[in-house]
Amino acid sequence: MNLETVARKWALKNRHDHGRAQASALVGKVIAEVPEAKNDVPGLKTLLEQACADVNALPDDEAQKELSQFEFQAPKSGREEKLPEVPISRVITRVAPNPSGFLHIGHAKNLVLCDEYAKKTHGQLMLRLEDTDPKTKKPMPEAYEAIPKDAAWLECRITKTVIQSERLPIYYEHAEKLIEMGHAYVCSCIPEKLQKNRAQAITCGCRSQTPAQALREFKDMHTRTKEGKAVLRIKTDMQHENASLRDWPAMRIVEGEHPRVGKKYRVWPLYNFAAAIDDHLMGINLVLRGKEHELNADKQRYIYDYFGWKAPYTLEYGMLHIEGAMAHKSDIIQGIKEGKYSGWDDVRLPTLLALRKRGIQPQAIRKYMIALGIKPRDSTLDWNILYTYNKEALQDAPHFFFVEDPVALETGLEEKTLQWPTHPGAKQTRDVPVTPTLYIAKKDADTHTAKTIRLKDLCNVDLPSGNKSADQEHAGKPKIQWVASPGVPVKVIEPDGSEHQGVAEPAVSSLKQGTTVQFERYGYARFDHEQNGVKIFYFAHP
Repeated sequence: MNLETVARKWALKNRHDHGRAQASALVGKVIAEVPEAKNDVPGLKTLLEQACADVNALPDDEAQKELSQFEFQAPKSGREEKLPEVPISRVITRVAPNPSGFLHIGHAKNLVLCDEYAKKTHGQLMLRLEDTDPKTKKPMPEAYEAIPKDAAWLECRITKTVIQSERLPIYYEHAEKLIEMGHAYVCSCIPEKLQKNRAQAITCGCRSQTPAQALREFKDMHTRTKEGKAVLRIKTDMQHENASLRDWPAMRIVEGEHPRVGKKYRVWPLYNFAAAIDDHLMGINLVLRGKEHELNADKQRYIYDYFGWKAPYTLEYGMLHIEGAMAHKSDIIQGIKEGKYSGWDDVRLPTLLALRKRGIQPQAIRKYMIALGIKPRDSTLDWNILYTYNKEALQDAPHFFFVEDPVALETGLEEKTLQWPTHPGAKQTRDVPVTPTLYIAKKDADTHTAKTIRLKDLCNVDLPSGNKSADQEHAGKPKIQWVASPGVPVKVIEPDGSEHQGVAEPAVSSLKQGTTVQFERYGYARFDHEQNGVKIFYFAHP
């Protein structure tokens, strides 16, 4: 690419990442790609300022469309990307999603990184479904099966699955032990008073309960105490500099019906209490968590210290933000209820189900997450880099011609059948028929009205007459796709839900459901199903 094109490419990328392109941030990136640009840095800065001004003036859809035509070098990935070493010879780690919905690409980071450490040390990866909130984050029955399937699709090897709602007696047992040791008590202060006490480091009267009194209060929580009137608290340091660590709550009353255990229990553990106990009993020796959970680790350390347990080794990393996509489970659930989305696999969503439906390969997601690694700073999902990894995973995907909004072109060519490789460099071939009547895309017909065009890999045609041109020189002639008549009806559904109709070459008729293909000069798409004689594909990316 020439210098002007490279400057515009990085201006588009900078606008996509930060909302507005800034020339000062692009000098190094352009020089890295065009080294000779360093010979005239003032001129380069002027060029970048103009490129940024032009790009910032574009409508969002045009900027995104133009950006999609460029490829960006992905960071080193896979086994070449070294994850931090840990002082553990055989890792036992876990992933712990809440089954209140299906997994999205944000969850994939923890899944993949944990799996990498387990495989690297011939260790174990546990799946723990944290379903101890039957009301606010009510578990979804379908998620209990969907989450392990998503993990398997990501090529994560789960060695054991634990469901917290099946472990309530274990949490009760440990709660009673802490009460007996004088490390926990039942607090019945009203929320407003409690919040004020903790903020001002004031000890409430409940904290002076004897173990016997606290045990009676705890038993009452199971039978007659009303919801919201009492919580079990872990004694910590009421003078701690962080108010959230002062006597944090371990268990509370929730009277909602649970989809697995019904109304059998009404006292449910909160996250830090259940997680600390489960991590110890499951033998977890490595925990990977987002840095936003740093306070949770401090809270859980009290449980480990009180029981004399050894805490797991912990690695923390920055959050992965997903811009321009609905990633909150509650919003997705509401959108599905309102009919905005067809389900968890709606291609407008960033769920793993939706990405799979579009033809995003698990190997691409794994490479991307490993490349992000264990770093403290937050990052934003870069779809273009993920798509680059996906292209690598799909390098052997079958290639086909696809013509959108087809118009007939009468060429008078002799009817015959060509043998083309299924993809560049492949030994296998596909039959590509040629007929006197061919189809080309309407936009190509409208754009090149008075020109001689090159029917890709076939011949030159004079568009005004439709006749084969005597001049078969390729240089300078627009190359366009074509499909022999009658073609196979195809509908391509984009990630934004829009639909594109067209025809493809006959070889697509033999595709197996779920095959991802490359429609040449159009993009990658996955064949999903056939409806009324039309092949339905979901678009992955250019």
